[in-house]
Amino acid sequence: MNKFPCGLMMIALCLVAPSVSLADPAEDTPLPKQMGRGLVLEEVFVTARKREERLQETPVAVTALGAESLKEAGIASITDLQGAVPSLQFGESGSKTPAIFIRGIGQREATSVLDPGVGVYLNGIFIARQDTQLLDTVDTESIQVLRGPQGTLFGKNNTGGAILVNTRAADYNNYDASIDVNIGNYGRRNMKLAGNLPLFDGKAGLRMALNSTRSGGYFDNVDGSGTFADEDRLAFSARFQMDLSQNLGVDIFAYWSKQDELSSGITCLFQNPEANVATLRYPGQPDFVDACQRSERLAKNRKLSVTTPHSEITMESRLLALTVDWQIDDYLSLKGISALSWQDGIARNDDQDGTVIGILDSGTEALNRTLAADGERTPEEERLQFSQELQLSGVAFNDRLNYTLGGFASIEEIENNPFSQLVGPKGLAGIRPSTACDAVSLGSVCGLIDDTLVFPLASLFATRSDLENKSWAVFAQGTYDLTDYLQLTVGGRYTFEERERELTVFDIDYNTYGGRIGALYIEPAGLYSPITMAQFNALADDIPDLPVTVRNNADYGHDEWTNFTPSTTLSFIAPERWHDDLFVDSFMAYLTYSQGFKAGGFEPKGDELVSFDPEEVTNYEVGVKVDGLDSRLRFNAAAYYMDYENIQVRVAEQGERISDLFLFLSNAGEATVQGAEFETTLVAGNWFLMGSYSYTKAEYQEFLTNVVIPLQGEQLVDRSDEDFALVPEHTYSLAVSYQWLSEWGMFSPRLSTYFRSELFTGIDFKAVEYDNSYIEEVQLWDFRLNWVPGENLSVTAYIENLFNEVHYRSGFAVSALLGAATLVQGDPRHYGVEIAWRF
Repeated sequence: MNKFPCGLMMIALCLVAPSVSLADPAEDTPLPKQMGRGLVLEEVFVTARKREERLQETPVAVTALGAESLKEAGIASITDLQGAVPSLQFGESGSKTPAIFIRGIGQREATSVLDPGVGVYLNGIFIARQDTQLLDTVDTESIQVLRGPQGTLFGKNNTGGAILVNTRAADYNNYDASIDVNIGNYGRRNMKLAGNLPLFDGKAGLRMALNSTRSGGYFDNVDGSGTFADEDRLAFSARFQMDLSQNLGVDIFAYWSKQDELSSGITCLFQNPEANVATLRYPGQPDFVDACQRSERLAKNRKLSVTTPHSEITMESRLLALTVDWQIDDYLSLKGISALSWQDGIARNDDQDGTVIGILDSGTEALNRTLAADGERTPEEERLQFSQELQLSGVAFNDRLNYTLGGFASIEEIENNPFSQLVGPKGLAGIRPSTACDAVSLGSVCGLIDDTLVFPLASLFATRSDLENKSWAVFAQGTYDLTDYLQLTVGGRYTFEERERELTVFDIDYNTYGGRIGALYIEPAGLYSPITMAQFNALADDIPDLPVTVRNNADYGHDEWTNFTPSTTLSFIAPERWHDDLFVDSFMAYLTYSQGFKAGGFEPKGDELVSFDPEEVTNYEVGVKVDGLDSRLRFNAAAYYMDYENIQVRVAEQGERISDLFLFLSNAGEATVQGAEFETTLVAGNWFLMGSYSYTKAEYQEFLTNVVIPLQGEQLVDRSDEDFALVPEHTYSLAVSYQWLSEWGMFSPRLSTYFRSELFTGIDFKAVEYDNSYIEEVQLWDFRLNWVPGENLSVTAYIENLFNEVHYRSGFAVSALLGAATLVQGDPRHYGVEIAWRF
């Protein structure tokens, strides 16, 4: 039996590891071992606190999955972790940018100005922007998810938690190679190639991997070309490691990825007939209500009705890093991590209204198309980041004190970052006479000519920004053994953040445009003189391009913040003499106090920059970790309470004109987040049961926003009764697997399920009034059958979404201004075969 990989058992171990970083980089999570009456759980060593220690003695809430566990669970990218990690939730708006939440705290928007609430690290390197966090498992050794604010040890301060992705280390002594192929329905064609090359007589090694991800997509667009939710990504990694001396080693890591896809595609669910956008008309197009309701009907058959040119997703990303490890003596070591990353070829566009009309055209190409049509230059967005981290680790006082001191610094420059929004095809819409007359209470009278005349309206909200983000921090953490069974850990981080943004604004030359549509611009009203509906609809055949004027240096923002985030943990490990009395094999309990911080910044609101403040989190946590039943049962749990201040949230606000729809970042005041989570594994003969559960109760204490209500002016609205967006109250997962050894090899069937309670998707103040601002609860089932006929070959058949559940997974509701919820459909049932060959 020992010659067969026990991948499913690895999952059993990993899913219950609340504090894991693999002790040996060359191995997956340790396998169960045979003892007496059968398989038991193996002891796991971790480095979650920057040193090696036993999993069940580490007072940190973290889940880890090794390479084989990722494969056995079918986890191919970061977003697939949701069904395996408690309190972890992913959302998106359709642009395939992961909005990551841990314990209800994260960041919904993928704006370049905003740091993510959950930090993602690749081989210890901080990934600065959310739209570069979609990491495929190219050559992954382990993924670790740390829950709760990580304000002390990791490179960048954050409020929600951290996801650590580590690639396989080079082997100095052995050649090896592997091929993994995934072939399935909907055009699934994935391939991974990896190889290891020893160098310099066992003093160095080079490991390389190439990953191609291809899928034709799931959702047909009935009104245009393309199948949405497709995948077209290519990634490459190379890792060169060398021992320069017995105590000094270097690690050079390079990563490259390219993405060229359509968006996930959005479905429109109509809500509010009085919403601004819903009352407008569009040349040669149906009313918004009819187009939106058609979109919802199509979703039942997993189809879309969207504007394909508004849905490009592209990016090319590169990273180069140098890590130096110096073992100064038996008690002291120094590590330095230097990293340079840059991205270009960036396009992030999504049909935000979810209909064929093309009402909201947002993103990179929306601006570039408008500028190019008017002869303006269209410079490409480029990003560059350099970071440097130092860690000095050691032991003192007869090994009773373990400590880490360090510093982190980064500078990031973003050039030509676009923001744009056109309302209507090419920015052209029309106001009904009844709507125009509502201001003087003559709407019903003017309604008699709604089908005869229209007031044309041109709109463009477009800016480009140059940004510079600077950050540096010093941190320290130490753990002291008060007794053989009691530990005290104290840490702190001092952070400095600086943000600078320069704004260029693009305006419409309204008088010139009036000549193109045959109307006179009425400046005080912000619209054009009326034309007939026939004239208006005739423009659909060749909608005039918008003439654009450029305002360089239209606005400028600069600010600095400093913050100190402490942490303290008291942990107790029960002595062995207590185990029989407690009916356990091991027992650990801990109490933690910690804080997290995320910088503020500036964002466009129309043609000006508005500032938002940093957010802060204070976390109180208690946890236990227990092994029992002669190492056949593991149960780890945590409960927490967090004070959450100055929460950075996306809000929607109307401007002076009916087409003004401003989406920008603001601060929500205060909230509390409390909850509990547990993970467990039971080994019973050849059966393995793995389960997790999380409860998250997030409540605003203060959430006041300014809104413009038609005919009533500006008002202050209390939104403190709203639910947190995209944060479910309950989630759970359960997996059952079995190992059967036969003369034909090892067979391992695995059945798993994931449940998520309802999600709130609202952005503006009216969303809470509509039931379809909430995504219904969902339970999904997956099945995998793994066959290992020999040491070097494995074959896995899989079915995901086993019962073909039609569901939505994320989205947003702008009910007062757009008048609809626009949601992202979940994947349908898909199936295939994975073949892995090692040689």
